[in-house]
Amino acid sequence: MSTKISKLTDNDEEQKRHTKLTLETAPAWLFAFVVIATTYEVIARYLFMAPTVWANELSLYVCAIGYVYAGIYSMKHDRHLRITIAYDLAGPKVRLFFDIVQFASIIIFCAALCLYGFNEAWEALTSWERYGTAFNAPIPATIKPFIVICGAVMALYATRNFILKLAAFKAARTEGGNNADA
Repeated sequence: MSTKISKLTDNDEEQKRHTKLTLETAPAWLFAFVVIATTYEVIARYLFMAPTVWANELSLYVCAIGYVYAGIYSMKHDRHLRITIAYDLAGPKVRLFFDIVQFASIIIFCAALCLYGFNEAWEALTSWERYGTAFNAPIPATIKPFIVICGAVMALYATRNFILKLAAFKAARTEGGNNADA
């Protein structure tokens, strides 16, 4: 009975931790802001016949930040997309192979993103490139460098995750002898 209570308490604490506004969870709350801005735009446009020039671009901007940051969040918690049925059914050696392929793919993608995106991001930042519409927000000037920075951070988290998985594989192998082949 006490283990059930402790599990409930742990789940409550976990829920509280996820709902607190932190640097890690703040981008998720940006989508609530987009809902408010979009609702305001719909009311202003269709009820008062006074559309805004900023709501659409602001929504694009805020969503772009949230989408890009979601990659970092997923990578930090090692919760990115994978074919879990194949991964869960595989033995430790096959899982290690999947992890190697995954790590190599992520590093290649992030390296290409950083290498080929850096010059364009730098140009957008130094020239303070704007969106080119009526509101003319500096979306490209800030989002392009943000994408490059997030790509680098994702590569660092992928490296950390791979090192942790490799260490766990080696520990399981030395702990269980050569039974890690199963």
